[in-house]
Amino acid sequence: MGTSAADDATRTELPGHSHVPLHGEKQKSKTERDAELQVTLLLRRRQALPDPHAQFGSQLPHEKRHLTASELANEFDTTQDDIACVERFASAHELTVLKAAQHQRKVVLRGKAEAMEKAFGVSLVEMEHCRGSYRATIGTASVPRELNDVVQAVMGLNTRPCARRRTVHHNNTTAPYWTAPQMAEAYGFSATRSAAGQSIALIELGGGYHEGDLRQFFDGLGMPMPVVRCVSVDGAQNAPASVEQIKQFLDVVEGRRKISEVPEDVLSAAQCTVEVTMDIELVAAFAPGAEIVAYMTPSTEQGIYDAISQAIADPERLPSAISISWGEPETGVSGAYLRSVDEVLQEAALLGVTVCASSGDDGAMNGSTDGTPTVNFPASSPHALSCGGSTVRAATGENLREAAWNCMLHGIHGATGGGVSRTFETPPWQQDHNVPLAPTGNRGRGVPDVAGPADPHRGCAILVGGESCSSAGTSAVAPLWAAMVACMNTALGARCGYITPLLYQLAKNGDGPLRAITEGDNGFYKAGQGWNACTGLGSPEVDKLVAALGEGRGGKPPGAS
Repeated sequence: MGTSAADDATRTELPGHSHVPLHGEKQKSKTERDAELQVTLLLRRRQALPDPHAQFGSQLPHEKRHLTASELANEFDTTQDDIACVERFASAHELTVLKAAQHQRKVVLRGKAEAMEKAFGVSLVEMEHCRGSYRATIGTASVPRELNDVVQAVMGLNTRPCARRRTVHHNNTTAPYWTAPQMAEAYGFSATRSAAGQSIALIELGGGYHEGDLRQFFDGLGMPMPVVRCVSVDGAQNAPASVEQIKQFLDVVEGRRKISEVPEDVLSAAQCTVEVTMDIELVAAFAPGAEIVAYMTPSTEQGIYDAISQAIADPERLPSAISISWGEPETGVSGAYLRSVDEVLQEAALLGVTVCASSGDDGAMNGSTDGTPTVNFPASSPHALSCGGSTVRAATGENLREAAWNCMLHGIHGATGGGVSRTFETPPWQQDHNVPLAPTGNRGRGVPDVAGPADPHRGCAILVGGESCSSAGTSAVAPLWAAMVACMNTALGARCGYITPLLYQLAKNGDGPLRAITEGDNGFYKAGQGWNACTGLGSPEVDKLVAALGEGRGGKPPGAS
């Protein structure tokens, strides 16, 4: 398939659009010529986005003047001429325009696989892997010269999974260490905390939740049922595993059943459901009064981009924070995907949305296939608040002692992700915090920024499939920080938004509002004073954070006596 030699001479390859293989994948067949495909084209902006750091620097929340959704849409959109150019291209290649959104710089096309191959100069094949079946391209996607610079990215030709979660299972029972109210007290959340008026977006990749679990969980806490809205993206729905499937998974987690006794598809469906339910229960328990919006989307580059961009495109429900409890090594995703998602996170920062992303559960190596450490994306984006994991060593009275999370789970190693990006340069706000060179020799963005409890042996009680179990992984840390940001926004009467540079500024004093974690390692890097590549600047002390962020208003949050 693809284009002819004559066509090739007048086409431009799109950078970062080659298939990134999964280790162990096998080509199964060619994609059926009549198979219906849907792709998303991202177009250039009429002008470049501002740098959020230059825009806000270390401003306190009440000093920030975030862009409005209409300002972002009207000043940094694409042009109608560029959309018309893409529409002509689609017509010439027998592709249908499903959506042309000038404000989102997005054109969605549908057509048969054969037409897509000719339009973008690739061959399409079907791959199989232990993580599932998917479509891949042979060759680098290209466009005709008239679309050179107009089309920035094409997503949907490849459907390789680009986010993974670790299956956590143990050989010993791990009863939850504490309840949500106990954990909230330990981390300095006010007993009268509220996130009223805030909205928190959760990006969810498969699985779902049972409303009955949520009712039972919040009844047990004596809290009202939260408002949870489910949004379907690219056809994905709230599709929880059955109670019986969840029970089989929890039997494996608690060592009551061997992993070989449960089908892989059952484990996968149940784990996704546990993860989605955990996100909702933790966010709502720590941020009472917030509206929770779960964006259900496929685990593909196209699906993930569409979910995040849709979450920040709703002017009526612009979230205070976005929680992203998954990731993929930077080396495991395409350059086009890295650039596109980082740019939409940049938009979120300018709008005043705090994006909290999990740093990963596989330690510094993070499943690396080249023998050197690699960090998780999107946690490595400089526009995200990267969330690492800790193990609580002691929690008595006001004493909370933590170490970098690093333990064995039923013979499988689990540890906080962290290290140095191979893709993103060291941002200005990290340059005075001793970020080491990456093992590849480059200077890069240090991961993570902050930490929170990730060890399932010291986890928070959640309820799934009618059974109580423990929160686990950095997947539990991202929603904790998202909830905290929502509560701080309500207390301060202002959006924290792009808070990452400010946290580094506050940490310079040595007695900032984050609790340093100086013990432990993640298999390559060691925890220590100051920023480190295991737990970042440390774990939260929410009451101190609120006081520090309200400094410009007399050292007290609005409404404080």
